[in-house]
Amino acid sequence: MTTLIIAVGSPESNQRWATVFSQLAPDWQIVCWDKVGSTVKADFAVVWRPSTQLFQDQPQLRAIFNVGAGVDGIDFTQVPETVPVYRVEDAGMAVQMAEYAVHGVSLATQRFAPYAEQQQHKNWKQRDPIYRHEWPVGVMGYGQIGQKVAQVLQLLGYPVSVWVRSDRPSPEGIDLFSGPQGLSDFLEQSRILINVLPLTEETRGIINKASLAQLPAQGFVINMARGPHIVDEDLIEAIDSGHLTGALLDVFHVEPLAQDHPFWSHPAIHITPHISGVSLREPTAQQIHSKIKAFLQSEPVSGLVERDRMY
Repeated sequence: MTTLIIAVGSPESNQRWATVFSQLAPDWQIVCWDKVGSTVKADFAVVWRPSTQLFQDQPQLRAIFNVGAGVDGIDFTQVPETVPVYRVEDAGMAVQMAEYAVHGVSLATQRFAPYAEQQQHKNWKQRDPIYRHEWPVGVMGYGQIGQKVAQVLQLLGYPVSVWVRSDRPSPEGIDLFSGPQGLSDFLEQSRILINVLPLTEETRGIINKASLAQLPAQGFVINMARGPHIVDEDLIEAIDSGHLTGALLDVFHVEPLAQDHPFWSHPAIHITPHISGVSLREPTAQQIHSKIKAFLQSEPVSGLVERDRMY
């Protein structure tokens, strides 16, 4: 019998995931790690930011499946090289994050914000329309999420460019920049900067004083990847100096964000509690279920994490 162990968060969350998997695979043994610990030896683990104790309890695992696209919450030093780790590919997150990006762009352009204030004063006044060519968007990262974000904004008429770490063919109608040599040119034409990069040692702190200075004046930053991509103090300085008009942030170095963090009270910084792309339980479970079936049948399994690249 195939045994699947769930370790995705609280006992309540684990049980909800276990229930979905039990419906998908009634002939499998589905157990929650918080209930069985090391007493059950599982074939596969479904995880989200798992404790290293899981890997000590389950040294015989054949494969690990992460319920999100980002795998920076896994301590790979505790996972044997022989155990493959697979990540979820989209499962409903890409369209959510594209929607979040549209929200951020509307904040940057002030497309609707003035009308909320006008309503408070019963003021009927039509504002000048925006010109989208004045708001070029740069998307950092072009996996499944970055592609959806870029495509949606392009469809809305914004000039869109993307930056990736290694070169690849340019998508139709979108300027592509790659590698360290292309980063400066990319930043210089990105009035709205959107980050959906995976977090690696290479990308940690990539949005910093130097890179922010290369953005066009009156720029805006949207981060929905990981908090450590941004140097917080540098972002605040860029806004306070007038170089940037603001930022929309969904992720932070420490979550929940500390009550005394200056982001909370900054008038030009908009905060959401890591909700830009939430793994939808049923589609995610269905995808992982399909991956495990392919694995059991010795078929290719998509989403294999390259450990040297962390995605």
